[in-house]
Amino acid sequence: MAELNLRASAINAIKRIYDRVRTIQPGSFDEFQLEQELKSATTHFSRFTANHDQLVGSAKPSELDAHATLWEEVEDVYNSTCTILNRELRGVKRIPPAGTQPREFEVKLEPLAIPIFDGTMQNWLAFKDAFEMLVHKTDYPEAYKLGKLRQAVSASAVPLVGSVYSGGYAELWTALKERFDNRKRLAETHVSRLLNIKPTSEDTSQAILLIVDTVHESMRALRVMGLPVATWDAVVVPIVAAKLSIATQREWSMSCSPTDIPSLDELLKFLGQRAHSLSTAVVMWNKGADVSSRSQQRASGPSRAVKAHVAAADEGKCVYCQGAHRITKCARFLAMKCEQRIDAVKAAKLCFNCLKLGHSARQCTSGDCRHCSRKHNSLLCRASSSPNTASEDTVSSVPQESSTTTVPKKSEP
Repeated sequence: MAELNLRASAINAIKRIYDRVRTIQPGSFDEFQLEQELKSATTHFSRFTANHDQLVGSAKPSELDAHATLWEEVEDVYNSTCTILNRELRGVKRIPPAGTQPREFEVKLEPLAIPIFDGTMQNWLAFKDAFEMLVHKTDYPEAYKLGKLRQAVSASAVPLVGSVYSGGYAELWTALKERFDNRKRLAETHVSRLLNIKPTSEDTSQAILLIVDTVHESMRALRVMGLPVATWDAVVVPIVAAKLSIATQREWSMSCSPTDIPSLDELLKFLGQRAHSLSTAVVMWNKGADVSSRSQQRASGPSRAVKAHVAAADEGKCVYCQGAHRITKCARFLAMKCEQRIDAVKAAKLCFNCLKLGHSARQCTSGDCRHCSRKHNSLLCRASSSPNTASEDTVSSVPQESSTTTVPKKSEP
């Protein structure tokens, strides 16, 4: 087969040039010799690529792996040859002729990696910009550009690239742009991504930053497309705010003007600060708990560890029904009988005295029961709910600890 012989001839020519230049001594080739070697290597590689594509187009599926392996081997040799020659050319050109001023020192930068395109619309713009800058707008041979395009686009996600014969580089690149460079579909994709941000009930740094990053990416893509996103604040801000937790929504509302429309930049800046403060609060809380624990051990000897609940900071959220109120104002909680309330408090791991997270009744500084003056909340007092059985033993049977501590059995209800 003619293509097979021509490809083999091109491979041998590239290898001969590589063997000739890999042991090159500094100064043994002048600038013109180096440029000629580089031009010859590029010409032979273009010849190799053209015949290689013809053979791949007529190959059986079982033969494609062998062709791909050969391509990688030849490409490595060609790239190594070009690297050596370009390095020598730079060294030759840096030596100034006699009687001239030396050139300014040149910094060699590592080549940028071409991102892999997975066939999703939301990743097309980033891939297109990078590929056009690194490959499409360069002076590389068309065959080399075609090989890079096939490497950068996933054939399993975009079958157009992995077909037996997909045309030349210009034809394939045009087909990809016709399919993915669609302003209507791109706008719909990024607007849909913005609208479908998953709401979060977690008031954590990670949850907030995930929303911030998604908004940044979607708005940046729409801005690149030339859409007037700078005038969308009145629409986008409420959409994003609705995805936040109740506590973060409350903080955002308190920081806004009651009459002016906030901008999206203001919201994103607020969320960045909020995420930072939440991550810092967790560190400071843990640090304070360690210091308090060590101080208590020095003062009164070994004691049981008390679990710190960062969620206790959110006192405006009902831990029973998750509503925007405290548990003492919860209609469902107040409608239950005393025994049911006690069970609910146990399940939520609340303090039996103040009905908050983060400590036990023995450590609580809130006031005592209004009915019997013992260390439990008035809503949990059996004496007020069952007058006929309001003996001292019954009243004292309300648990005194949350789930983070253990008390003697005689104090259990």
